[in-house]
Amino acid sequence: MNIQIRGHRTQVQPRWRDHIFERLSKLDRFVERIIKVEYVLTSSHHHLKGNEFCRINAKVPRKTIAIKRKSESMIGAIDAASHVLERQVQNLWKDVK
Repeated sequence: MNIQIRGHRTQVQPRWRDHIFERLSKLDRFVERIIKVEYVLTSSHHHLKGNEFCRINAKVPRKTIAIKRKSESMIGAIDAASHVLERQVQNLWKDVK
């Protein structure tokens, strides 16, 4: 599985990167089937703070999974988007244990 993490209008902090790898560890049993996962972390510099976005594009055979979630904190946005990714991947391959 190829993993890319990049920031848009923000620098990717090490704790965000560590948190992403921690969340992706839950998908270890699907690692052979997932081709690529790209996280794009976007921070809004608007005066009404709290708009942090996490976008995930995951490439699996014959399909691309696109997820976008926002939260008041970047960790919250990563958690929300990663949870959706976990559910969708598990639904694709229910037979893998």
